[in-house]
Amino acid sequence: MQFTNAFLATSFLAFVSTVSGGSVNFYNSKDATCGGSPSLEYRNLGCNTCIDPPGDWWGAEVFDINSDQRISMHNEDSCTPASQVGQWYGNTCATAGNTALRSVWIACAGQRLAGENSVDNDDVTFVALD
Repeated sequence: MQFTNAFLATSFLAFVSTVSGGSVNFYNSKDATCGGSPSLEYRNLGCNTCIDPPGDWWGAEVFDINSDQRISMHNEDSCTPASQVGQWYGNTCATAGNTALRSVWIACAGQRLAGENSVDNDDVTFVALD
């Protein structure tokens, strides 16, 4: 019986973390990013999700997530590791540099990227949100 209760509790937590909704706004203008009206909005997104809208985007804002969720932004479609241009934790807004953003990854809480896979890039401007 203890195994069943532990399994149910773990399953419930996994389900909640998967369906709890994050939100992403995409901006087609650098000037509008992080304060202007978004050009495209996604709501109630699960974690471990790649948001890959068509086209080029000059800013992206991720919110409605907790501070232990990793966000990565990419300058290619499909959130490929080689295309990562920035990585943050929690609610984030970033403006693209010379290369447009193409996709955003929202990880589940507690998932950390290995140090050798992290990317530092000065081509993205970071704005922390409270």
